[in-house]
Amino acid sequence: GLDRAVRQRDLTCRFPGCRRSALGTASGTDLDHTAPWPEGATAWDNLAVLCRRHHRLKHSLGWQAQLSADGTMTWTTPTGRRYVTEPWHYIEPKDTS
Repeated sequence: GLDRAVRQRDLTCRFPGCRRSALGTASGTDLDHTAPWPEGATAWDNLAVLCRRHHRLKHSLGWQAQLSADGTMTWTTPTGRRYVTEPWHYIEPKDTS
């Protein structure tokens, strides 16, 4: 259930600009612990979908990623530049009555 919920929240890899789908068994994406396990919990506010390329990049020297309880993810590059990605925003259908 947690896997499905995180994938539906994110819909794509959470790296800025990456659009690899988070859905489907052959998507090539992983659920990644933002704070490494076992220090970080396997929980909604510590899991994000990353494609394998960006999963490996996150563990490269100088890269940092932080995930907020609302699903907002902040990436910091080795040079200190920050990028923010947000979870998918589902739009409520308009009431046509």
